[in-house]
Amino acid sequence: MNEPDVLRRLRRRLPSRAERRVTFGLKVLALIAVAIYLLIDVLNFFGAIRTTGLLVVGALFLAYLVYPLVRRLNAHLPVIWSIVVVYLFIALILAFGITLVAPQIGTDLNSFGHAFPGLMQKFQHELVTPGNSLLARIPLDDRLYLANLPSQFNTLAQQYGLDTLQKGLPVLLSAASLGAAFVIIPILAAYMLLDASNVRRQILGLFPPRRREKVETIIDELDGVIGGFIRGQLIDGAIVGAMIFVMLLATHVPYALLIGVAAGILNFIPYAGAVIGFVPSVILALAYNGPGNALLVALLFAVIQQIDGNFVAPKVLKDNVGLSPLYIILAILIGSELFGLIGTFLAVPIAAMMRVLREQLLPMPAPRSDLPGDLTKKPRDREIVKTP
Repeated sequence: MNEPDVLRRLRRRLPSRAERRVTFGLKVLALIAVAIYLLIDVLNFFGAIRTTGLLVVGALFLAYLVYPLVRRLNAHLPVIWSIVVVYLFIALILAFGITLVAPQIGTDLNSFGHAFPGLMQKFQHELVTPGNSLLARIPLDDRLYLANLPSQFNTLAQQYGLDTLQKGLPVLLSAASLGAAFVIIPILAAYMLLDASNVRRQILGLFPPRRREKVETIIDELDGVIGGFIRGQLIDGAIVGAMIFVMLLATHVPYALLIGVAAGILNFIPYAGAVIGFVPSVILALAYNGPGNALLVALLFAVIQQIDGNFVAPKVLKDNVGLSPLYIILAILIGSELFGLIGTFLAVPIAAMMRVLREQLLPMPAPRSDLPGDLTKKPRDREIVKTP
C-alpha cells in the first residue's frame, strides 16, 4: 500500500469540522444540564439548612475578601497571626465607618420615613398640574402614568419585600441574634483560611496522579474567579456609591449619603446600584428643587451608569470573572428567575465557574488553518501570494 492511500484512509477516519462542532456543542449542553441539575440540588440542600447555609456563604465571602492580605502577611508572619492582624484592621475600619456614617444614616432614614408620604403627594402634584413649561409639554396621559409609578413601586415593595422579610427574618433570628452571626462568620472564615491547604490536598488526592495537574489548574481558576468577583463587586460598589453621593451633594438633593450608601450596597448585584438609586433621587430632586434639577439628576445618573458600565464594571468584573457584560446580565436574569434574590446574588460567580469548567474540560477545537479565506487570522498574518 503506497503512502497516498494511507493518508487518504487516515483522512477518512478523522471527523470533519462540522462533526467536531456538533460534538463540542453536545458536550457543552450536557455540561450545562449537569451543572444546572447539581446547582438545583445544592440550593435545595442549602434551603433545608438556611441558617447554616447563610453563615457558610457569609464566611466564604469574607475568607475570599481577606485572602490577598492574609497571603501577603503570611510571607512574614504565621497564618494565624496574619488572620488576626487583618481582622483587627477590618474592625478598625468598620468602627471608624460606623462612628462616622451610621448616625447620619439613622437620622436620614428617620427623616425620610416621615417625609415620604408628603414627598409622594408633591411629586404627583408637580406632574399632574405642572407649573413648569418643560413638564407641560409632556402629554397628560404620560404624566398621569409617571405620577402613578410611585404607588406601583410601593405595591410591588409590599408584595415582594414583605414576603422576603417574612421568609428571611425567621432565618436570621432562628440561629441566634445578628451579633452572634458577626462572631460566627469571622470564626468560620478563619478556619477556612487555616484549613485551605489541607482541603486542597484532599481534593487532589481523589484523582489519579496523571490528572492532578489539570485538577489543580481548575481549582486555581475557580478560586480566582470567585475571589475576583467578591473583591471586584466591593470595589465597584464603593466607586458607584461615592459617585452618586458626590453627585447628589453637588445638585443639592437631600439624603445624599443614605442613597449613596444604599446604592453602593445594592450594587453587589452587578449594574444595579445606579439603577436602584435613580428613582428616589429623581423624585426627591423634583419634589425639593423642581423639574430642572430633576432632569439634571437624571442626566447625571445616566452618565454615572455609563461610567460604571463602560469603565468600572468591565474592569473589575470582566477582567476578574472572564464574562462579557452580555453574559453577566443574562446570568442575573436567569438566576433571579429561577432562584429569586439568592439566585441574583450568586448568578455571576456560578456563571464564571461554569465558564472555567467548560474551558478546562471541553476546550474549543482548534480552527483549521488550511481553509481558504481563514478569518481567524489577522490580515497581516495571512500569507500573501505574489503572482509572477
